[in-house]
Amino acid sequence: MSQTATMSQNGQGLSRGGALDLLRFVAALFIVLYHVAERAPVSLFAIHPAFGRGYLATDFFLMLSGYVLAKSYGPRVLQQGVTTGEFLKRRLLRIWPAHLVMLALFVGFVLATGAVGLAPQNPQWFQWDQLLPQVFLMQAWFVPGPSGWNMPTWTLSALIVCYAGFPAAWRAAARIASPWTTLAIGVAIFLAVDYAAKAVTGIPAHQLPLRFGLVRGIPLFILGMLIARLPTTIPSRWADGLAISASVSVVALQIVGRFDHASLALLGLLIHAAGASGAKGWLWTSLAGRLSFSLFLTNQLLAVVWFGLLRAVESKLGVDGPMLWVAWALALPACVVAAWLFERFIDAPLQMWIKGWSRREPAIKAAGPALA
Repeated sequence: MSQTATMSQNGQGLSRGGALDLLRFVAALFIVLYHVAERAPVSLFAIHPAFGRGYLATDFFLMLSGYVLAKSYGPRVLQQGVTTGEFLKRRLLRIWPAHLVMLALFVGFVLATGAVGLAPQNPQWFQWDQLLPQVFLMQAWFVPGPSGWNMPTWTLSALIVCYAGFPAAWRAAARIASPWTTLAIGVAIFLAVDYAAKAVTGIPAHQLPLRFGLVRGIPLFILGMLIARLPTTIPSRWADGLAISASVSVVALQIVGRFDHASLALLGLLIHAAGASGAKGWLWTSLAGRLSFSLFLTNQLLAVVWFGLLRAVESKLGVDGPMLWVAWALALPACVVAAWLFERFIDAPLQMWIKGWSRREPAIKAAGPALA
């Protein structure tokens, strides 16, 4: 069997309407929970150390991004159906316009509240010298200073570099027949970078500050990409059971203590099992999967607005006790609603316009010489 055929078999297309879509949404939701944990009436980090390991949700998201991308584009890359430049252009057009819209909303909010004399609760998040790296999604490229504004987008900053290298990395992996060998190489790369970062900075790579996002993100993306090479011949029922077992094991492990590498291994197993589970025809998970990107983009601004209003109400009305917990908990469904509105009225129409423009552009170029 040829290398391309092997990769096409092991890198089957992405299943929609099933466990993978659900995982994308759950990962985004856990990232939101991690971001608002300290805003609870009693910090969730103080309630149990497991809440302080929410960085694993971001690491999971990075692995899942590599997996989804490999499943979606892997066969076309091997068949030369898409060039590196075209691939990178598609990915940039998918993430950058929506990112710019959210960043503009963030800047507008900060200017508007400043104009009426309302100072941000965390002014270090809104430093103007950090805005330009945010605009060009370069904040994870060792930019000094605190990463602020729409903070979660540091992962997009790291992923842009992953996107640029993906076609070459995927073709290089295709030259090695055994997917288990390439996965072992990916694990070795991750561990080497992780321990090197800890030796130099005292912090393992998968926990590095956001400005070191490239060091943190690239090895995790590679792991997810190489998990996508593994054969998905597990019967669907067994895959479902394996996914449930991996999920329960990850949660149980956090309750027992801090075992990051074991947790990441279980999360990788969860991704593989969810991919092998196949499509379920669950329309609601298709919607959830689509909302994951919008939820990821919008949650930071929604949280700033929500908890700013809550602070104002608390000071004026003296709200305390259980009502504060209710108001805090309602931030999670509020983030989901805001994500749905953004996806429905901004991101989806924007992507439709971009796709239409992309189709017209080659036609215009082709017609140019004839018209001349």
